[in-house]
Amino acid sequence: MLSPVRMVRLEAALPRGRLRPALERLGAAGRAELVAAGRTGTGEAAALLARAAALRRALGLGEPRPAPPAGPAEARAALELWEGRAAGPLEKVRALAAERSRLAADSARLAPYAGLDLPLAGGPLLRVAYGSVPSEKAAALRGLLPPGAAAVLLGEEKGFTRLAAAARAPAGADLDAALKAAGFRAEELPGGGDLDLAGLVSRAEKAETEAAGRLWAARREAAALAAEADAPLAAAMAGLAREAALAAAEGAAAVTRGAALISAWVPASAAAETAGAIAETSGGAFAGGVRPPAPGEDVPVLIEPPRPLRPFAMLVSAYGLPKYGEVEPTAFAAAAFLLMFGMMFGDAGHGAAVAAAGLALARYGRGTARDAGRVAAWCGLSAALFGLVYGSFFGLESFRRFALWRDPLAGNPLLPLKVSAAFGAAVISLGVILNTVNRARAGDAAGALCGRFGAAGLLFYWPGLLWAAGLAPARAALPAMCAAAACWALRGPALALRGGEAPWTAAAEGLVGAFEGALLYLANTVSFVRLAAYAMSHAALLAAAYALRDAADRAWGPGCAAGIAAAVLGNAAAIGLEGLVAGVQALRLEYYEFFGKFLEGGGRPFRPFVLDVKGG
Repeated sequence: MLSPVRMVRLEAALPRGRLRPALERLGAAGRAELVAAGRTGTGEAAALLARAAALRRALGLGEPRPAPPAGPAEARAALELWEGRAAGPLEKVRALAAERSRLAADSARLAPYAGLDLPLAGGPLLRVAYGSVPSEKAAALRGLLPPGAAAVLLGEEKGFTRLAAAARAPAGADLDAALKAAGFRAEELPGGGDLDLAGLVSRAEKAETEAAGRLWAARREAAALAAEADAPLAAAMAGLAREAALAAAEGAAAVTRGAALISAWVPASAAAETAGAIAETSGGAFAGGVRPPAPGEDVPVLIEPPRPLRPFAMLVSAYGLPKYGEVEPTAFAAAAFLLMFGMMFGDAGHGAAVAAAGLALARYGRGTARDAGRVAAWCGLSAALFGLVYGSFFGLESFRRFALWRDPLAGNPLLPLKVSAAFGAAVISLGVILNTVNRARAGDAAGALCGRFGAAGLLFYWPGLLWAAGLAPARAALPAMCAAAACWALRGPALALRGGEAPWTAAAEGLVGAFEGALLYLANTVSFVRLAAYAMSHAALLAAAYALRDAADRAWGPGCAAGIAAAVLGNAAAIGLEGLVAGVQALRLEYYEFFGKFLEGGGRPFRPFVLDVKGG
């Protein structure tokens, strides 16, 4: 439980013709990560799968539902069938969409001219012009127009003002000159036959409406086709995905003319079963075995904590997986997180509400939401237990006499701060111990003994804590602390000399590092004081809510609506706001003050080869 799952390397040689059945058994079990020993790349099945996905997108279908996988031949045939059936309707939709877009643009371009009783083109007695001028010259245009001419401004777009202008025939040339002086840009309107401007606008609107109707009908036809194709395409995609995965796995194996070699990382507990499955599918022509990881080998990391703790594994993986062979901290992370959350959010009623919400999310959520719900349920339980310690049930005064300890706001406020600092010292010490274990396992004796977060760190930290608590005199604590600081400062120069390098730079860095290490231990310990501070904040918010209720009751009578609203809203704010704050602060302390001591996060996750034999 305190280390990642032990892995072994499985090497299996078998007849090349039995490679696929063996891979199918491995994929069904889902407990082996294949190691690429041969060629890699995409095959025909992967290309067909991409075509099927593109067809689903074109038909407006979402992710396929789980379906029994079709065989390779059936999947190809189904894909080609539906590609052929969908080609015509989809092309019709694309053409009608383009037509409707074009007609909509024409209608929008003509819309400003609606209501103008003007001909499309001038004649012997009338000169008309349609277009636009730069907006900064639009106002001055009226002063440029000759007698007998008029212009109607129709709105601005992208720095130009559209207009329609007209003049009697004798003033036509003068109108053209005025428009030219204003920077006029003529607009070609579509031919309207015998229609006037209003008729042209009406015709464009009608054409757009008719095109929209044809497009709607075409889309209905395509939607009906999509509904019919959904299940067959889902089965085809399931089969193609399975075939593509098998083809990629076959490409990863090393092969000769008659033999194939499978190389995989498997959990040690599943090694015998996995090897037996390969031997069974090989028809007895099997040779191979398992071996432990070699030093420096890239070993994947699999975390499998006990079932109740599995939701907390996501807290670890979000920070970074431990390297193979290092301490697996899920159990410690879960305990620390729950205790910190409960200390800051201690209220039995609020905890019960959070637990109920978490259980609902775990029951009805999907994927990571379920794990988040389980974590929330555990956090609610912790908050409820600390609520019993504080005597807090929705902050009601009448429950405080049942407290196992006392309310965070009662008594000497320094005591909760001291308890929080003591808890923080325990968490920091645990982090340093885990780092010491990790360094020792990795063969880094210098880091385990003399590192800032190694044995020398504890030699500095524990005497310092006893001195600060008044449990040890300075004459006993200071020599140990100085010896630890000397280890920090001299570790770098000693390693430099051992490597044949000049120690001066390392010595300067060591001195700075020793000073920084002392400050880190102090700052990290003080950082845990926030546990008490947020517990007091939670209690103070509830106290303020009930103070508002009491004020409302004095003003409008006991049990008034305003008082009830103040109590209800205050508790709701405490659950929502303080719950979020407590979660964030617990996570921050976990990551920086605890994980930062020992967890580097350089592990590579175990990615088993999986074939979904049921489909989907």
